[in-house]
Amino acid sequence: MLQGTLLSEIIEAVSNTYGNEFLNRLTEKLCTVIGADYTFIGLFDKKNYESRTVSLVAKGQVVDNFNYSLEGTPCANVFENKICYYPTEVQKLFPNDHLLVDMKIDGYIGTPLINSKQEILGLIVGLFEQKIPKKEETLTLFQIFSGRIAAELERLDYERKLEQYNEELEVLVKERTFKLEQTLEELKERQDQLVEAEKLASLGLLSAGIAHEINNPLNFITGGYYGIKDFIQSTGIQSEKTEMYLDAIKVGVERTTKIVKGLNQYTRTGDSFDEKIDIEEMLENCLVILFHTFRDKISVEKEFDSEPVFIQGNSGKIHQVFLNLLTNAIQSMENKRGKLLISAKSEGDFVLVTIQDTGTGIRKEHLNQIQIPFFTTKEPGKGVGLGLSIAYKILKEHSASIDVESEWGEGTKFTIRLPKWNEG
Repeated sequence: MLQGTLLSEIIEAVSNTYGNEFLNRLTEKLCTVIGADYTFIGLFDKKNYESRTVSLVAKGQVVDNFNYSLEGTPCANVFENKICYYPTEVQKLFPNDHLLVDMKIDGYIGTPLINSKQEILGLIVGLFEQKIPKKEETLTLFQIFSGRIAAELERLDYERKLEQYNEELEVLVKERTFKLEQTLEELKERQDQLVEAEKLASLGLLSAGIAHEINNPLNFITGGYYGIKDFIQSTGIQSEKTEMYLDAIKVGVERTTKIVKGLNQYTRTGDSFDEKIDIEEMLENCLVILFHTFRDKISVEKEFDSEPVFIQGNSGKIHQVFLNLLTNAIQSMENKRGKLLISAKSEGDFVLVTIQDTGTGIRKEHLNQIQIPFFTTKEPGKGVGLGLSIAYKILKEHSASIDVESEWGEGTKFTIRLPKWNEG
């Protein structure tokens, strides 16, 4: 039976640590708690079919990392997304693994590390010179912390890529600065607007970063949730109150997962215009992202077909269209209580989507200007007039159309006609 003090001891040892320090502390503490002679965290190299340790503890001490081939090893089974547990005589099962022989290993336990995209990053392994004691306790500890380790490895990889991006960006900025100096007089009138446009262009990267950072604690909470649930069930202390607390944690995790999913939809990249897109799911994702902007003052009414309706296009770009239109609708009602009506219905070879608000509306003299880049009626600092122009451009790329009806002081209605998914 897993003791709560063991979890507390490990968590306390790794609290407020990140990166390599976190991995080394966790590996070292797990090695001590489970009584292993060796514990390590390894990353898989699929191309060379080998593993590279990133944290290795031998006899209670952190030692240098090394690479080893997966051929003929129990780690190869972990690579196939299996939890491998051989309590004794593992050398007989894997006679070609010379490392096990040289290290005089008798017991082996290995658990895969899976990232937020459900890809196998690597594994965490415990090696024992004697038979493994306390099977259930050891397995539970490895399962609880495998998600947190995978999240940290993913975060470290993201930081590395971000650092590389920053270096490339610095070079790019220098090149653009040189060109900007050559045409400075010509661009003076648009300078402030272009600064805002650059910030908008960086929003996709920022959203992707937020989604990754949310996944880190989310994986940890999820692992802890299942660990606590198993512990409560195995000890027989389950009650109505504990179920209520567990349900609250589960609802919170599911809510956060929806937000991350919405952010991933928004930051999705690619050039394909042949994706099958669930229009209702996409609109719901947009509402999840924007919920904090209207939760108390705007009521939302939705009208969707009884059966799922699919369109054909580029998911990331279409998501941006709806997010821009919904943001404009919500902002038009920011000074009063309002109503937002969203509908999506099949109509022949097309899907008709309407977004209607009861906001301030658009003046007649401005209706034919809203698709022009940088045109805006908002106060300085509230927008640069790119949202609708980007939406028009994306819809044109999709052979789609958009119509607008508006009465000043009454509200606005956008009607978008998109090509339906072609099953053929």
